[in-house]
Amino acid sequence: MPVAVALLLASCAPAPSPDLTREQPQPTSESAEPSPIVVSSSSPAAIAAPSDRVHPTFPLGERLEGAQADFDCDGRADQLDFYPIAGSAPIGLNRLARLTLASGAVRDLALSGMEGVSPLIGIADVNGDGCDDAIVTLGHGASTTWTTFVVYDGNDLRQAEEEGKPVMFLFGGSVRHGNAIECRRTKDAPEIVVRAVSDYTTELQWDTVEDVHHWSTKSHLVLWSTSRSVIAVSVPYAMPPDTARYWGISCGAVKMDQ
Repeated sequence: MPVAVALLLASCAPAPSPDLTREQPQPTSESAEPSPIVVSSSSPAAIAAPSDRVHPTFPLGERLEGAQADFDCDGRADQLDFYPIAGSAPIGLNRLARLTLASGAVRDLALSGMEGVSPLIGIADVNGDGCDDAIVTLGHGASTTWTTFVVYDGNDLRQAEEEGKPVMFLFGGSVRHGNAIECRRTKDAPEIVVRAVSDYTTELQWDTVEDVHHWSTKSHLVLWSTSRSVIAVSVPYAMPPDTARYWGISCGAVKMDQ
């Protein structure tokens, strides 16, 4: 189970644990470590869509958002659209991502989402295959955005998974904690780097956790490494340098920070 899949959703409730595999309330003492990743049974992203192709028999509402990009690397523009699921659907799945390829083929994927939140963050090649992929919002805490990746693997539209479960990564944060996502390529492989930082241990240092995930297939991630470090500051509660590294998302042309 990945250690850095999300820092605490401090916006949702307070707690101190560095367990990066489940949602953490904001700490009540100054002894907590950051946790880069969160999947909670109470969050909409915890009940994420199956990776298999979806042939919806339920009605769809009006289109929420869409984008054109080359998802299958054939040099032609494909269309990705998002719709609310208006009828009964699997529990926790209230949106449909529909990819219409330039060839005319259509692939659907049911996802969870938060009402009133725009589903599409941006388009980037997140898995290093040279094709476009979608960075999608699953929801929001008070200060963090819950994020996943939607990719076309050559056959189906899929939500990225790790250890057989859909992934959810966070970015954003507050003046006391931060989460960040970076898509990068090293000499070994394309990677997803997930970082978390907090100053709950002491007001003169920031504790950081960094998880590096490699792509084993176009839609499956594997936790490759986890590292921890400390950033000292000379002024109590001062922010660390390079805040975008710990409070933002950087994937291709998609760059956002707080």
